[in-house]
Amino acid sequence: MRKQIQSLVAQKSTFLLLGAVFAAGSLFAQDIHYSQYWNSPFHLNPALTGVFRGNTRVTANYRSQWNSVPVEYMTFTGTVDHKFPVRGERNGFFAGGLNFNYDQAGLSRLQLINLGLNGSYTHRLSNSTFATAGALVGINQRGFKIQDLTFDNQYDTPRGQYDPGLPTRENFPNFTRYYADLGAGLNIRIQAQDAFSLVDELNKRSRVDFGVGLFHINTPDQSFIKDSKAPLRMRISPYLQGVLMLNQDLDLVGNFSAQFQGPYREMVGMLGGRVHFITTPGKQLALQLGLGYRFHEISDALIPAIELQYDRWQAGFSYDINISPFNVATNRRGGPEFSVRYIISKVPTLGTLRVCPLI
Repeated sequence: MRKQIQSLVAQKSTFLLLGAVFAAGSLFAQDIHYSQYWNSPFHLNPALTGVFRGNTRVTANYRSQWNSVPVEYMTFTGTVDHKFPVRGERNGFFAGGLNFNYDQAGLSRLQLINLGLNGSYTHRLSNSTFATAGALVGINQRGFKIQDLTFDNQYDTPRGQYDPGLPTRENFPNFTRYYADLGAGLNIRIQAQDAFSLVDELNKRSRVDFGVGLFHINTPDQSFIKDSKAPLRMRISPYLQGVLMLNQDLDLVGNFSAQFQGPYREMVGMLGGRVHFITTPGKQLALQLGLGYRFHEISDALIPAIELQYDRWQAGFSYDINISPFNVATNRRGGPEFSVRYIISKVPTLGTLRVCPLI
């Protein structure tokens, strides 16, 4: 009997250790992230603020992960960014944005609530090349709950079972932590259309964006324990996003993103095709199909994705198919992800624009 109890204790300890390893990997190896990273620009680079065709962009992202195991993850993001043209200035414009993030993970309900302010300036280097510098300032709230957690002191060894009535004998001085966060970045846009503004999805749709974002430049302390430090390491985020117009109705789409944070890294790539059924301005209709692949220390997931675009609306859906050793627990089910985007474009009054806004 004693050997059976010892075996149960060992199994329980092993399970807790594995859970801690996965939790630590999620906490330090990756911030909030999306498989549809190309539809979540603020998480790639603050310099992508304002880099779109139109005046105002509203986006929302939702991700649910590992629902087949007891430590599911849920993430929601809402953003809005707007361009602020400078009167009489044809070579550049300012843009600003607000972003809200909510993330919850595991039985501890480890939460991150983030509210950030983005700013950027885009300068036209030539009729087809634009450089954007951006920065962000955010305030974060990190917290957790212990109601659903179990502790070693609640395991009744003589009876060989867990007793929730036993005291945890744990002392948590803080359940919430606030800290400021800073970031910056640079983006380069090269587009096929020679124009005085950023354009895409029209007669000349080929374009490429590349750059790098720097997050947690101030390495904020996120420790819950007094007199103990847990600095959040700076994250470096290089990326490449491109569209190649093959003919009037078909585009080749490709994206790549890498994340480096201390000793941890993650790389994601996507390749797909976009079919344009209607290219008339104001009635554009396109369907995009793609397949992504995520890799860090080991192969992690295949990511089929579909997107529908109509005029200024875009809706995307993807699903992670887990191919890592963790698929023993997930049964290869990673999680669904949704994205929605809406762009507002205002037609300037006569005499304020030198080129047609629909080019």
